[in-house]
Order: sequence, then C-alpha cells, then structure tokens
Amino acid sequence: MRQIGLQTYTVRKLMKEDLELTFSELKSMGIQQIEVSRMPINDDTAQKISEYQFDVCSLQITMKKLFNDAEEIIRFARTVNANHVVVSVLPWWGHIPVIGIKRFVKKMHELQRIYEKEGIILSFHHHAYEIKNDILPVLDKWLDKKIGFIIDTYWITFSKKDPLEVYQDFKHRVKGIHLRDYVDGHDITPGKGNIDFKRIFGQVPDTVYTVIEENAKDPLIAIKEAKHYLEGLL
Repeated sequence: MRQIGLQTYTVRKLMKEDLELTFSELKSMGIQQIEVSRMPINDDTAQKISEYQFDVCSLQITMKKLFNDAEEIIRFARTVNANHVVVSVLPWWGHIPVIGIKRFVKKMHELQRIYEKEGIILSFHHHAYEIKNDILPVLDKWLDKKIGFIIDTYWITFSKKDPLEVYQDFKHRVKGIHLRDYVDGHDITPGKGNIDFKRIFGQVPDTVYTVIEENAKDPLIAIKEAKHYLEGLL
C-alpha cells in the first residue's frame, strides 16, 4: 500500500533549530517515510533517523556535494538503509544551451559510477526550467536508462503542464513524486489548490514513492493537513 511520506525541505527551518524535536513531531503525526533534504549528513543525524525508525526513500543533495562528500554520503546511506540519491537541482552551468546539458549528462554518468558500485541508484529532481524548456526529453534520450527522475507536481503545474501527462511521458524513469499543490503562482498545502491528486494516485503505482513538500509558514500544520487529505484519497 502507498505511503505518504515527507520531503524534509518542508521542515528545514525547524530541523535547524532542533532536529530531534522536529523528528519527534513528525513521528507523532504518523510520518514513517522521508526523503532527506536540508539536514546535516553526518553520524549524529543518521543515528537519530535510525532511532526514530524512519524509512528513507532517498537522499536529495546537490551534485557538487554528491561528488565532494561521496564517502560521507555513502556511509550515511548505509546507516539509514537508503539505496537512492537524488541530484536536487540542475547546476547553474547546466542552463548553458547544449553545452551545459551535455556536461550535466557526463557528470551524471560519473556520479552513477561512484554510487552504483555501492548499490545506490541515482535520480534527478527537476524544477520549472527543465519543464518550460523541454529539457527532460533530452535527458531521457541521453542519460543511462537506470538513472531516474523525481517529478514535482508544483513545478510542472507552474510551468503550465499536466503532472499526470509528464509522469506518463517518463514513467519508465520516475522513481518518486513531490506532492505540492498549486494556486495563483505559488505552492500551497495539497487539497487547497488546483491539482487533482486522486487522478495522479489512480495512475501511479505504489512502487513510485510520494512525499509531501511545501514552503509553508507553519509546516507542521501544513504536513498534518496534507497527510490527512492525501491519505483520504487512497
């Protein structure tokens, strides 16, 4: 059965203030699965994740850190039983027409070789740029078939595309979906915007992980409301 997890970017400020208290609040809400983002990648954090028995579906980290901190990230992944890393954003140089994307593809394959040896798969998370400029079809053509995509319902809708259509176009690569609602040009708690999540759940298999994400002023309230709404659609 599908789990509704959490992309921890949502609670980045709370984690910075008190990581353990944030974990405790999430656990009390019934959050079991997390996509790790914007938290320290170190032994202390890994120990706390293990203590709270979170299921880590992936680690979302910048390309630069995935290269520079590979040894520490791999150790962290082993400790929390994660087998998936995600490049969080296209580097600035990736926006250079043709040359930038070719370089990005080359670097993705270098990363793949580093992490695949450790039993860790690699994916890429897009933003609006890649949707508006039709970069995903190019990446789909040039990247190794084992490299995945993590798609984002907000950025797709913001770019005037249909999240389900984008999923269908790349379902052979999609490993996860960020569940973010959209209204009037900004993100909002799922269930309060324009995106039909029930329609998405009806087409996406449970093997594709789904995590709540929102740039919310009061993230704990937003997570509770989003979880209640989304689980009601299952």
